[in-house]
Amino acid sequence: MPSLPTSDRHARFFGLDASALWLDFRMAWSGILNWPVFSWLWPKPAVRLALPTGGYVLGRSLHTAPVQNDKLALSARFDAVLLPENLLLRQTLDLPMLQTQEMKAALALQVQTLSPFAPDDVVWTHENPLQSTGTLRTPLVLASRKLIAQHITAVHTPLNATAPEVWVTRSNGPGFMVLPGFGEARRQRQSKVWSVISATLALMALAILMTIAASPSIQLYLRSLQANQAMATLQQRASPILAQRESLVGASEQLTSLIELGGKSSAPLQTLKLITDALPDDTSLLSLQIQGLKVNMSGQTVNASALMKQLDSTSGLRDVKAPTPATKPLGAQRESFTIEFTLEPAQLRPTP
Repeated sequence: MPSLPTSDRHARFFGLDASALWLDFRMAWSGILNWPVFSWLWPKPAVRLALPTGGYVLGRSLHTAPVQNDKLALSARFDAVLLPENLLLRQTLDLPMLQTQEMKAALALQVQTLSPFAPDDVVWTHENPLQSTGTLRTPLVLASRKLIAQHITAVHTPLNATAPEVWVTRSNGPGFMVLPGFGEARRQRQSKVWSVISATLALMALAILMTIAASPSIQLYLRSLQANQAMATLQQRASPILAQRESLVGASEQLTSLIELGGKSSAPLQTLKLITDALPDDTSLLSLQIQGLKVNMSGQTVNASALMKQLDSTSGLRDVKAPTPATKPLGAQRESFTIEFTLEPAQLRPTP
């Protein structure tokens, strides 16, 4: 057999031996699937296992011990024959860390060397290898097809017509192995069908659980969509009212501008007369500024507060205020003031 390249024989991933990692993963996954918690997802078909000494037991898994139950064993759909040890040749091989296909090729070569049977007569299988100091310790089992057929004919004659499977016991721990090339294909097909059905049901259950878990978020999202739609509808309904409001604000602004423009056209003589009539005799003005309807004046009076009250109560004047407080210089008899107010346009009549 030609030697394999080192790069293929020891594939590495981030500096780790990928073949060893894959082998460990397969062994771990195979063990997980045999846990009781997963047994209902991948049900094992019942097998009526014929013992070398006669009698039957019920076998459901190659990794567990059989159950002594004659009634269930007789009702099983599949048959298997357990070979006695005197028909088996066992050998433990130490192999290097190989990938799956490489290990099978190496075992096939070892079988050709170790087998005392003809190449077309030998049948063999192996257990899961165990890692030991950088090598794989692999238990190997060999047998003869002719001797197996003679044993079934002599000990289990009724099973000749059913093409039973052929099982052998494991050397490491409880359980069995299947010698290939007999009646195991029917059970394996049914196991694959059940696996597909179970996996489909498990995915459906997972999808339902994920939907249930996501339903609050979905409901919140749908509520936000409904709120956005309601807001859009409300804005659409309120748009005519908002347009009317904007029109009203614009009309008010135009009216104010018209009032101010009308106030600017009022006669100065009437404005001065209105202001003169509003001021008491003890008040004198130092400055008077009229800008449209706005009037700003400063001067002196005996009592600035009384003056503001009098102006505020005068018809035709509004918004009377003092932008700066009144002051009274030391030794002066009157207070200095600055007062602003607005003229009422209706009180002013332009000169004809």
